[in-house]
Amino acid sequence: MGSGRQSDVDDQDELQVLRERVGQLEGLNAQLGDSEKRLQILFEHAPDGYYLSDLKGTFVDGNAATEKITGYKREELIGKSFLKLKLLSAGDLLRAASLLAKNMLGISTGPDEFTLSRKDGAPVPVEIQTHPVRIGNRRLVLGIARDISARKQAADALRVTEERYSIVFDETSDGMALADADTRTITDCNAALCRMVERDKAELLGQPQSILHPPQHLVGGETPSFRQHRTGAVDQALQDTLISRSGKLVPVEIRAAHVQIEGRSHLLGVFRDVTERRQLEEQLARMARRDPLTGVLNRYALEELLEREANRSERYDHSIGFLLIDVNRFKEINDRFGHVMGDKVLQAVAIVIQNSVRVSDIVVRYGGDEFLVVLPETNGETDLVKDRILAEVAQRNKTNPLLEFPVTLAIGSVHWSSESGRAIEEVLAEADRLMYQDKRNCPPPTK
Repeated sequence: MGSGRQSDVDDQDELQVLRERVGQLEGLNAQLGDSEKRLQILFEHAPDGYYLSDLKGTFVDGNAATEKITGYKREELIGKSFLKLKLLSAGDLLRAASLLAKNMLGISTGPDEFTLSRKDGAPVPVEIQTHPVRIGNRRLVLGIARDISARKQAADALRVTEERYSIVFDETSDGMALADADTRTITDCNAALCRMVERDKAELLGQPQSILHPPQHLVGGETPSFRQHRTGAVDQALQDTLISRSGKLVPVEIRAAHVQIEGRSHLLGVFRDVTERRQLEEQLARMARRDPLTGVLNRYALEELLEREANRSERYDHSIGFLLIDVNRFKEINDRFGHVMGDKVLQAVAIVIQNSVRVSDIVVRYGGDEFLVVLPETNGETDLVKDRILAEVAQRNKTNPLLEFPVTLAIGSVHWSSESGRAIEEVLAEADRLMYQDKRNCPPPTK
């Protein structure tokens, strides 16, 4: 137990030294200004991988230890993002993106564990801390990557002893539970887990308490997550959900390991609350699919949606309607009234379109002032929807005009079915042609 405490103290001292080193580095940045050359000297010989990146994840600099960890020369790293270099697995990309999002807000992160893929393809487990810094007029991120390969190997080989378990078990902020492998009943759990599920420890001990959602037996029971751990089917964290006494659902990342305590086999489960991380991931996913100005879907989301609706159309023998919509004289609106007013017009048009279609219909900002409406499961109703949109715009011009002349729309409407033998791209091209034909027939605005 003494050696365990000493190890924890040493780790804390080492972390404190590292924090002081980072603090010194940031203090020197303010004095050095734009002199990246002198900054390079300061961290070139650091034992850990020190690197600088911009807020998009593009490498600006890195030291010798960074080269050793990644297998890339400095000149191969600079100017490239971790996405292009494929340093992270697909599963780790969202986590890395969430850390960058925090850095943008001026928040330091870590230490967080990742598995890097070296240039030669070899996996390297690392522990990464990030700190937003300012060098001259640039906002950058200082990353510190520590190769923990040796530590991971030692941890894998180390048998969990009761003494060390008790320290980690009681002090960790993660929820932990210990279950007898034979009886499948909980023999111990920590305060963090009790807080997560809003139950007293006495309520959890001695029985396979159902706190997973949907209700399942905790640890050692028949949950898919722990069945995989128990049978050795996986060696990584698994996602599950806890349910508290009040009914609150808590998304967790679960890790489990077989341990021997006093000659008996147990299963140790560690529950990490990932609510904040899940929210950040969901927010990033929404941002990637939505147009920030109008709130409708963007073209990034369109391809997936078109494939889905084409498959449904073929399965249920329903055609798909398309409306390609353009704001007439939009350049004139921007030139005469400014781009701020132009943005307001686009936002108003997007609202009118969404209010004129079904919840199941898809509205996409297709281009600068163009919108595409996808009408699944339709059989000739596109002209009805077109007329409804035009009527709504005309009514808006009367009741709540934005400009001194009416805003009008040009709309091309077409249908597609799997039996037509036409590619959707051809149909969209036809809609585009009809839209521009409608635009040419648009009368001059009444001032």
